[in-house]
Amino acid sequence: MHSGRVLLRLLAASLALGACIVSPQPTPPEEPTLLADLVSTGGPMDMATTKRFVGEPGAVTPPRGNVVVTNLDTTDAPGVATVAADGSFDITVDGTEMHEFRVEIVGPDGLRSKPLDLVLNAAGSAYEPGPRPLAECLVLDPAFSLSFDGAGDTRSLVVRNDCPDELSFLAPRLRRGQAAYGFDPTAPFVLAPGGAQTITVDVGSQANEQVDVLFVETTGAVRDRRPMTLFVTP
Repeated sequence: MHSGRVLLRLLAASLALGACIVSPQPTPPEEPTLLADLVSTGGPMDMATTKRFVGEPGAVTPPRGNVVVTNLDTTDAPGVATVAADGSFDITVDGTEMHEFRVEIVGPDGLRSKPLDLVLNAAGSAYEPGPRPLAECLVLDPAFSLSFDGAGDTRSLVVRNDCPDELSFLAPRLRRGQAAYGFDPTAPFVLAPGGAQTITVDVGSQANEQVDVLFVETTGAVRDRRPMTLFVTP
């Protein structure tokens, strides 16, 4: 009888231990990181109609996925190149010295890095951040991108005027308009100091393209254009 009780206790303890064991959880995907200091023109070259973007080894972490370069001043399809095993890349896209480019890393899982918005400097020898004259007081939340799960999904971004003066905005617009994104409002708007405007973006039936850029742009004496990448996650 005594040995039977011991056996029952051991069995109960084993079951209790089993109930406490938690199944290992999958590691969440790591958002890629792009280091601005390691992105350059790659040296002197004829760049009258094209622009070269070179990422030195270690520019991309983790070193996988694709680099995507979008000319924000044309409707051309973005340029895409594979990130090398050492985190480097080399890509050339159409564009002139007057154009602004958005450089992003897209991981195999669809996650995107914080973008670099770049223009050539006056000497044409290096890239520098794109002009954002109202960087200190014109706030977009989120600041760079909106991700969607698929058709029927809706997201919002808030445009807030923390500047001391009233700001007038052009009607929001899409860079290419080939993906199934809709948005509201579609007309110009004005924000008083401290005012805010919500822009709602939705995804309709899927088209051939799933990525676009929505522009939010001020008009008047100070022009400040903010690109918002819209994309559907796999």
